[in-house]
Amino acid sequence: MNRFIKQLCLLTLVVIVASICARSILTVWWPAIVGFFFIVSMVVYPLSIKAKAKDMRKFTNFYMGATVVKMVVYLTIIFIYVLNFKEDGKRFAITFLAYYLIYSVFETFKLAKKDKKTDGK
Repeated sequence: MNRFIKQLCLLTLVVIVASICARSILTVWWPAIVGFFFIVSMVVYPLSIKAKAKDMRKFTNFYMGATVVKMVVYLTIIFIYVLNFKEDGKRFAITFLAYYLIYSVFETFKLAKKDKKTDGK
């Protein structure tokens, strides 16, 4: 778990540096969005690992359920923001979805890599 936290912090640092370089095309809310995805990853990953340790079927159900819940919450956030701040809506949606993709790929990669280590034992 410590390794995951270190790698998540490194990923977040890279995202922050890249965002600073590209801030002219990002929403002004990009720091909050990065923090949001950092926190979500810190909560969901350990729960996924815990579910995986109990039973692979429970893990599959948890992971699919968590993915659906996250997507609904994320799309709701984007929808509410776009409705209330039309002038920044497009940049917000693109920024949010880009960070979603980055953090989702990272989480999925880490879970799959952990699977391979577990299978190899």
